[in-house]
This record gives sequence, C-alpha cells and structure tokens, in this order.
Amino acid sequence: MESRRLETQIRQLRLATVAAFLGVPLVIGVQLAPVSAQSHQEVNVPAGRLSSAIRTLSRQTRVSIVSSDRGLRSIRSRAVRGNLSAEEALRQLLQGTPYRAASVRGGGFRIEKRPPTRIAGSRVLARATPPPPQPIIVEATKRSAASTDYAGGLRTLDLTTPGLISGASGLDDLLANVPSVNGTALGPGRNKVFLRGIADSSFNGPTQSTIGLYLGEQRIIFSAPNPDLRLVDVETVELLEGPQGSLYGTGTLAGLLRINPRKPDPTALESEGWVGVGFTSGAEQSWDVGSLFNLPVSDSAAVRVVGYGGREGGHVDDAARNLSNINSAKFYGGRAALAFDLGPDWNATLSGFGQQVDVDDGQYVDAGLPGLSRADLIAQPFRSRIYSGAVTVRGYLGEVGIVSTTGLVDNTLDTTFDSSALTQRPGSRQAFEETRDIRLITHETRISGGDLEGFNWVAGLGTLRTREDVTQLIENVQGDVNDLPPFARQRFKLDEVAVFGEGSIPLTSEVSATVGARVLYTWSTGERSFGQNTVVEPRNGPTRLLPTLALSWKPDSQMIIYARLQEGFRTGGVAIERSENGDPNTAQFDPDEIRSIELGVRGSTSGKVKVKYSAVLHSSDWDDIQADLIDMQGFPITRNIGDGNVMGVDASLGLETGSGWHFDLAAAYNASQVDRLAPMDAPISRTTIPNVPEFALSARLAREWEIGDTEKAGAALDARYTGESFLDLDQQVRAEQGEFGSLDLTAWWSKGGVEVRLEALNLTNTQGNRFAFGNPFNARREDQETPLRPFTVQARISIKR
Repeated sequence: MESRRLETQIRQLRLATVAAFLGVPLVIGVQLAPVSAQSHQEVNVPAGRLSSAIRTLSRQTRVSIVSSDRGLRSIRSRAVRGNLSAEEALRQLLQGTPYRAASVRGGGFRIEKRPPTRIAGSRVLARATPPPPQPIIVEATKRSAASTDYAGGLRTLDLTTPGLISGASGLDDLLANVPSVNGTALGPGRNKVFLRGIADSSFNGPTQSTIGLYLGEQRIIFSAPNPDLRLVDVETVELLEGPQGSLYGTGTLAGLLRINPRKPDPTALESEGWVGVGFTSGAEQSWDVGSLFNLPVSDSAAVRVVGYGGREGGHVDDAARNLSNINSAKFYGGRAALAFDLGPDWNATLSGFGQQVDVDDGQYVDAGLPGLSRADLIAQPFRSRIYSGAVTVRGYLGEVGIVSTTGLVDNTLDTTFDSSALTQRPGSRQAFEETRDIRLITHETRISGGDLEGFNWVAGLGTLRTREDVTQLIENVQGDVNDLPPFARQRFKLDEVAVFGEGSIPLTSEVSATVGARVLYTWSTGERSFGQNTVVEPRNGPTRLLPTLALSWKPDSQMIIYARLQEGFRTGGVAIERSENGDPNTAQFDPDEIRSIELGVRGSTSGKVKVKYSAVLHSSDWDDIQADLIDMQGFPITRNIGDGNVMGVDASLGLETGSGWHFDLAAAYNASQVDRLAPMDAPISRTTIPNVPEFALSARLAREWEIGDTEKAGAALDARYTGESFLDLDQQVRAEQGEFGSLDLTAWWSKGGVEVRLEALNLTNTQGNRFAFGNPFNARREDQETPLRPFTVQARISIKR
C-alpha cells in the first residue's frame, strides 16, 4: 500500500509539473537528479567510436563522465550491455584501451590516460607518474566545459576546500579573497560587485548591475545590488570574467557570478546542523544557527531544504544620540529544491529561496571623531527582502541536450538616510526614505550537442521582463510639515527577447576556434507620479548584436593559451531627480556598451608538487558609461558620464604538496581612465574610474593533517591588500579610499560528522577605509569612512549525519 501510494504521488508530481509548463512558449527540458555511480540500471551501449560510447553511457546512467582528450575519437569501443553500475560499465568499456576512469569530487568520472607501467626484466623502467590534476567542470559556460577547454577568463571557487569560508559567510566575504573583484561597502544586502575594474558608480540607483548573478540556472538580479546570499550548502562559485553578452545578454558588462548549490540526492538521507558565535573588540556579540536535510522520496526523487539565521553585532557608535554599536544586522533565509524524474532521459527541479536582511543603522564613521563613531540625528535603517521560485527541466532528444529554466524573483529594498542637513535649521530632524520593489521574470531554453573532442555548440532563446517601482518620501521626524518636497513615485518596465548561439570547432589537433553571438531587442516604459500628476513614457530600445570570437591553443591536456574578443551591453532607463527646492522630475539615461579583448594562459602540472596557474592581460573600451551619483544637495542622480578604458593584468598561482601544504597567491593590476562630460559645457576632464584599486593582492597558506581514518585537523593564514581608489561624490569631487591590508587565521578539526572551526579575523585590528561614503546628504560635510570590522574571534560547531 505504501509503495502504491508513493507511486501515485510521483505520478501526480509529474502531471503537476507538465501542467505548469503549458504556459511556457517552448519545449523545455532538464538534467537528471544525481544518481549514485554504484546504483545499477540497464545499460545498452553499442560498439563504435569511444567518445560517442562514453556520451551514451553518461546519458543512460545519468552520471557525469567528462574528458578533454581528443584521442578518444580515434579508438573503437566494444559493446556493453546488462544491468550494471556506471563504474562497472565504464570498466568494461575502457578495457583494452589506453584510458581509465577516475572518480571526481561531487560524483562522476574523468576519463584519462593510463600512467606508464613497469616492464618486467627491462633495464630502463618507466617511472609511474601520479595522475594529472582533475579539471573542474564549469557549468556557467552553458556547455558544461572543462576548465582546461574554456578560452576565456575563468575562476572557480571550491567551497568544499577545508577552512575556506564559514557556514554563515556571504558572497561578499568570499569575494574579498579575489583581487580582480572589488565593490562598495554600504553594508549587507546593498553592495555593488565589480569585476576587472568595470565599476560604474558608488551609489545604488536604477542602473542595471555590471555583473550577472545566477543561482544555478536562474538569474536573480537586474538593477538591484548584490543580495549577499549566505553560501550555505553551496559547492562552488564560478566567475566568468569579462563581458558575457553573447551567452547572457544585458547586464554582464564585467562578467558573471554563478552560485552552484548542492543538488537533491535520491541516494542518501542526510542532515546537518550548526551553531556559531563571534566576539568583536568593542562591539556586540554575533551568532548564527542553521540546519539542512536531504530526504529521498523515491529512487529517482529527493528533497533538499536549508534554513539559517543569525545576527552580526554592531561596532559603530553615535555620539549625537549617545548610542553604542548601532549598526547591528539580522539575517535569516533558506532554500528548498525538489528534483524528480520525468522519464528515462528527463528530469525536473522545482526550487525556491528567500532571504531577509535587517540592518539597524549605517556602518560608516566620521573620521573627524574619535574611535569608530559619528554623529547623526536619526537612525538610518536598511532592509533587503528577496524571494524566488524557479522550474528547471533537463533532458535529451537523441544526441541533443535540452535545458529550460523559468524563474521569478521579488526583491524589495527599503533605505533611510538622515536628510536633516536639507532643512538648514539646527536640531531639525528629517528623513529621506526610498523603497524599491523589483520583480524579475526570466526564461531561457537552450539546446546543445557535439563532441567534447570535436565540434560542440549551444543555441537558445531567452526572454526577460523586469518591473521596478521606486517611491521616495521626505518626512519630518519631529512631526511638522514645513514645506516638505512632495513624494515621488516611478515605475519602469523593460522587456527583452534574444536568440543566441556559440560553437567551438577544432582547427588542428591542438588549436580550436569559438564563434558566438546574441541578437536581442528591448522595449521599455517609464511611468511617473509626482503628487497628482501621472505621465507614461514609452521607449523602444535598438536591436543589438553582441558577438564573441576566441582562439585557443592546447599544447597539452592541462594547459590552454587563448585570445578572446567579446562585448557587453546595458539598457537605458529613467531616474528620479530633484530641483533645488526638492521637487521631483524624471531624467532619462542612455544605454552603455563595452568591447573587450584578452590574452590569457591557464593550466596545471602534476608531480610531487601540483601547480595551478593563470595569467590574463585584458583591455576594455567602455562607451557612454552609466553612473549613479549624488547632486549638490545629496539626492541620487543618474548620468551617462563619458567614455572610458580599463587595462589590467590578473594572475594567480597555486601550489599543493604531497604532505598537505597548500599555497595560493593572486594579484590584480588595473589602469583606467574616463573622459568625463562635465556639466554646463565645461571642458572634458580625464579621471580614473571610481572604486577601482590600482593594485590588489591575496595570499593563503594552509595545511591539513590526517590524524586517523575519520579525524583531520588544519590551519590557514589569509592575507589581503587593497590599493588606493577613489569614490565619486559627483563629477568634480572625489574621496580617497583603500590602501589597507588585513590578516585572518583559521583552524579546524573534524572527526566523523563533527567539525569545530575557530577563526581570528583582522588580526592586526586594521581600521582602513573600504568605502568613503555612508550618508549622501552629509558626504560633503563630513569625512566619512567605512572601516573594517575590528578584531573578531569566531567559533562554530557543526554535526552531520
């Protein structure tokens, strides 16, 4: 009875999923849920070319099997049939060939050459060499390419690396270790992220983000800042650096960030819980808790749920209100995913997430006052709420893979600033309040095919609709309405439809070419309501062609040298501006675009000391740069400020010894300039792009010891340096920031399913200045700074079962 009831429930889930797709304009499909490499299933792989046989086996067993060796195409394989596990089938398939299968992290296999063997009786013996490092499979390329095959700037941050981040860390914390990434520091849930020196401005406004941010297959921001999702139960974060217009469309001027959470696993019942506590010098105590579980529903369906919450104690004081530790922040959220089969070659995943961040006050200080303090008349809280749901389907039609994702994101940002300076009356208290409600609906269906060793391709259709409602209100906190400016309400709607494609073809056994393009069309509507007046302004955008061209040379399977040309684009929009007396009006800003060229090398070596390395030289021309600024009174404005150029070098080196030592070093250098359009026909001024440090560096030294069969211990020292940069208050006034370094020490111990982690952050108790801004209405009157969090000690314990 229980089995029959379970089968009925699965059938109902399948029918509900199919019904949910009736409104989707294209056939949609998805990848199967993870299946254990040890589980048995019927396998029927005919004899033929080895590369084709491996693809067939991967599809039939629903286990990832990858290789970048072109020699697979020239080898004939035997037929393999029967009720077999993926591991057994692979062993039979590769028997008698010069290849073997090696397990990779996260499940699946990597096909590699067998090492030379010892020949009995020979005087000269071939010395066995350790297997080469396993390449990382990069999902953000939309073709699941190996990292050694992608001809472009790429970085994969493996969150399973021991001691890398704690369970409560957010995306901002992780990216602090990447020198080519920088951004603003307004606080949790309100920061912009910049890649490779492509930084548009210091403030949050209606401009589209310069990066694309994805959770799995779903795009989660458009014109919003980084929501700083907590990286709980996440496997990797992928960075594609440089414009990604061909594959990802608008809003990827600088690159792409993709967060890859762990997937539901129908083969394992899993649970984990954790609790952490932190103590900061001169600040309030912090804490966080969370749990997750993975529950198999059947042999082909599973549910995975994550929940977390916590509090980060404040460390900034307010002398005017005689308050301490005013900038405390609370966060809580979670994710859930249900994955299940739709048929032999099809699978669906229903997923959702939500997170809320409540910050009591701003985290900036006045450098003219002692300690970490400032003097404001009212509190300046901030709240970020983001919720989302998505449906993803994966599958195969013959040899063609299909992936389709439809997602909805609802994001609300509530900001309050102390605008008392506008009254010009001593002791008068006034607040500027802004609410931004952003709704984003996205859909993409793509198909892909070809050989990993030969011509391979991807093509698809994408649509996007975003709506942003902005409400601004100035209110007198003391209760009287002394000629306050009227409220402003504005709605901006934008639609985009695009087709795209990209393909790679080998020109020789070592050289490959990649060509791709995206054709997109946008149209938008701006609707404003100032008081009783409502005006609607339609605006159609141009049709855009965003091409990509790359050439790569692989002298061996572990090294790639490449050149890449690519473009990016952001749509125009509308913004609220205010006159000298505070009355609102609407201003339009135009699209901007970027063209980038890069030359790079990336690879690894094997031996007693494993080495990973990369170096990229890049140059970008940026036209009609969009920037969110503030006017002389402190109100936000948006402008196209001129044309610019960014040139830079990114490099990294990683060493791993057989004794457990790890050393990683990364650095970034940027040289930028902007020919700025000054107001009132003043001469063009040449400045650097704001928020971009000329030089940044990170280094990590770590060691892990295996004490017993299930017992390990380790320690890591992380060092960072951020060079000088500038913050633009407007087109003439700049504030210095940066030029600081910090040290963190981490230690951990684990045995069985128990792990204990200790962290000492900002060992040198450096104050620094991450961001020379906090309140736009006082920014020209105060020496505002955003310091690092003071010396902090954190402890966390987690238990897995």
